[in-house]
Amino acid sequence: MAEPTNFRMERIQKLLNELRYEVERGIMEREIDETISYTFFVPISQAIPEGVVKCVFQTRPVPRYVAIGEACEPRLRLVKGAAMAPADRGAGS
Repeated sequence: MAEPTNFRMERIQKLLNELRYEVERGIMEREIDETISYTFFVPISQAIPEGVVKCVFQTRPVPRYVAIGEACEPRLRLVKGAAMAPADRGAGS
């Protein structure tokens, strides 16, 4: 069962890289606005009983110093079948 999960993660990674390229090109060539927002919900959560997963994509202009030290690549994490403990979810989740 690990193979389909790896395939899905690889496909998501590829799509995010393509999205990044299109957003960068679109903004640099002034074909799209600098503020884009897209939100959707996955109707089930493994971590929160009766919860959902909120997925957000957002672009917005910020001063250059804000980007220093931030990773410039999608950071995805493979989630196993077990639910995370509250401490693992982070304070802002």
